[in-house]
Amino acid sequence: MLESNAMNTHQLWLNAHAFAENVLNQGRVLQWHNPIEFAENYKKIQGIVSADRLSLPLMGFLDYWVDAHPHVLQTMTGKRRVRYAIKKLLTNEDMRQELREIVAACCAMVPCELLIELPSNAALIAWAHGLANPGEEVSGLSDLDIDSTSVYLADTVRQLKAAGIAGVVSTLSDADMAAGATVELYQPLMNVAANYHWQFAFRCPVMATAERFSAGDWHCLGGDMSSQRKDLISLPAAFWSAEASDELGDAPWYYAELPAFVEPEQVRKKLTQLRGLA
Repeated sequence: MLESNAMNTHQLWLNAHAFAENVLNQGRVLQWHNPIEFAENYKKIQGIVSADRLSLPLMGFLDYWVDAHPHVLQTMTGKRRVRYAIKKLLTNEDMRQELREIVAACCAMVPCELLIELPSNAALIAWAHGLANPGEEVSGLSDLDIDSTSVYLADTVRQLKAAGIAGVVSTLSDADMAAGATVELYQPLMNVAANYHWQFAFRCPVMATAERFSAGDWHCLGGDMSSQRKDLISLPAAFWSAEASDELGDAPWYYAELPAFVEPEQVRKKLTQLRGLA
């Protein structure tokens, strides 16, 4: 883990992926098929934002990989259990090998901590099942679906130990809540993080989900107002506009998801303000 930087009052944890696509690739997806080129793009973005931590979204890689290997859909189809498709994808050894290569390249080339940001379990189930079984809707997910997907994800991120990641972020959604999601259903992921001394956090883009997941020694990114931990503040999207108020709370860490279309100079200005807050 990175030590606290005595020269900075605050440290920054950013998801800058959408920003990187817009600034470096004219809004197109980054080149997941080329680990070195992809890592070089993340290094360039780090040169702009100088974050202490960056989140690397897994969903973009999975989208790319299935599109590049359409034959894999044949192995994901034909079963009644809606979680079957995501199980087959996440346990695919060719996919895991490519994921290890791209994550290892990023960890080697980008001078900050990198954390893997996972999509919500419910979103993954619906996405994979829909690809493998076109036209079929996913409804009525259960807590067993959420729990089983956590097991598949935990085994996948375990493969990244040697790559050098610093942690795992698990996204929560309304669909997860409707399926009966509780902290206990994410224990497989939390156990892997604890075993490898990684950071673990929940990402709560829907504020209502945060309260159910707030009582523990982890961050609730986007939902930290109800979190037991008080060492991180999530910045609203409006923060990045020129007119936004700079009245923020004070904490050792700030977390933000950079909007795609904010100008780099505006980002630098806002980040300078953050680091200068007393």
